[in-house]
Amino acid sequence: MMLPIELRRGIPASEPARFRRAEQRTTIVRVGLTAAMCAVLALAFFVARSQDVRHAPLVPSGTTGMLVLDLSASVSEGGLDATVEKLSSTDEKTGLVVFSDGAYELLPPGSPSRELSSLLRYFKVRADGTLPRNPWEEFRGGTRISAGMEFARQVLHREGVSRGSIVLVSDLEIDPDEIARLSEVLALIKSEGFEVRVVPLFPTEEKRALVEQLVGANAFVREPEQQELRTPEERSFVGLAPWLFVVAGALLMLNLAANENILARLEVRR
Repeated sequence: MMLPIELRRGIPASEPARFRRAEQRTTIVRVGLTAAMCAVLALAFFVARSQDVRHAPLVPSGTTGMLVLDLSASVSEGGLDATVEKLSSTDEKTGLVVFSDGAYELLPPGSPSRELSSLLRYFKVRADGTLPRNPWEEFRGGTRISAGMEFARQVLHREGVSRGSIVLVSDLEIDPDEIARLSEVLALIKSEGFEVRVVPLFPTEEKRALVEQLVGANAFVREPEQQELRTPEERSFVGLAPWLFVVAGALLMLNLAANENILARLEVRR
């Protein structure tokens, strides 16, 4: 017959008072490490909350994207080439719609973004300040953003996309009579669960404020550089690494290591 084994939390001692100071010291260390761990987790949480869509990929992760490019005459010197080059150098997948007075589909949803590089030559300004001749010159004129956005919405529906996103690249130079129609289209897009992002090509403050009222300031992505795609820091590991997350992770690991080293159970040899 096996006798039940009594489980004890510690080792019996004849003089427990001698260990009281060590017990207090251990309790203080344990509380301190717990507080430090909570602080690190809070830091990671607030860093995550502070991340801005302006520094995020153009196409929201987990969505099927449609890039909507404004080819109206007013964007000739607005950094369109930098935006196309940036997207073509990534591993994102996106469809492409171009618009001015009307809208046309150039790439279906899910196309590798590297296919945009074949179009890049049409958007680079030459030494004389003009753009090369391109297949869309005949319909370049006014800016009907609503036409491009509505066409992109229809393409996503045609492909049966349930979680899609539409990225508008434009100088936002819209006519007053276009505002009501654009507002209707944007409301419809949002009601269907599609995300909207805007890459502003150096618009006027008035036009930017107008579009912000329709899509919200958080939908805006950082404007492209006029002279170069990215600054040297952004191209380096320094610019790419999420350093606050790295620091928070390192502090968390140090905290856990200290906990294991200082507060580990005492091994008693038999």
